[in-house]
Amino acid sequence: MKTILLAGAAGKMGQAIQRLIVEHDDWQLSAVLLHHPSTQSAFPAETKIFYKLDEIQGDYDLWLDVTRPETVFQNASWAISHHIHPIIGTSGLTDDQIQTLQQAALKAKTGGIIAPNFSISAVLMMYFASLAAKFMSNVGIEEIHHPDKVDAPSGTAKMTAAILAQAGAATAKPDDSRLDDQSQSNLVDGIQIISKRQAGYVAYQSVNFANEYETLSIAQNSLDRKSFMPGVQLAIKNADQQTTLLVGLDKIMGLK
Repeated sequence: MKTILLAGAAGKMGQAIQRLIVEHDDWQLSAVLLHHPSTQSAFPAETKIFYKLDEIQGDYDLWLDVTRPETVFQNASWAISHHIHPIIGTSGLTDDQIQTLQQAALKAKTGGIIAPNFSISAVLMMYFASLAAKFMSNVGIEEIHHPDKVDAPSGTAKMTAAILAQAGAATAKPDDSRLDDQSQSNLVDGIQIISKRQAGYVAYQSVNFANEYETLSIAQNSLDRKSFMPGVQLAIKNADQQTTLLVGLDKIMGLK
């Protein structure tokens, strides 16, 4: 039985993960961490409810975090220091914070997974883009998310930019002509990222390449939070087998 502490259980993503856990007889929602009393009528009888890190008691196999950017680093640090394998689905960690967490995980011998995106198609989009970048080096990224997503650019967009830059790609000439009041432009690792927050979207990203006289766009669109559940399932099955803190589901998908 895998025991899971779900941080951010009351949010939309957290509620979807609760439903996923119920579908597996060998998984148990042993505890939840909430930032304030939940409107959810009830959690399973065996589930402990905590509101602060210093209230948490008990031993758990996995810490699954879908909270907020301002709390995720402290949460992950706490989990690792208490030898709970983290699965971090919250955006907002800086490169320095990720390195700090990786060093702590190595010292504690408590590995896990940071997943900028739980969508399998998003992981494949980044993988295919890394292949294209070797042949088409002029590239830009556009990402659109629901209005409640507070960080921009998204963690997926920033990770994509890092992958593209590592392959030698960059934005030859940033183009702000498509910006409006709902969007912003950022240059990350030499790659222009246009970010928009718009009702009707869950998560969309396109990677747009251009050579002379030709273009290539690789796009991914999550239409419902249910699309993230196969990736969450993959992370839950693999996180407690890790001795280091991995970044990206691709590390456990066999992509090279």
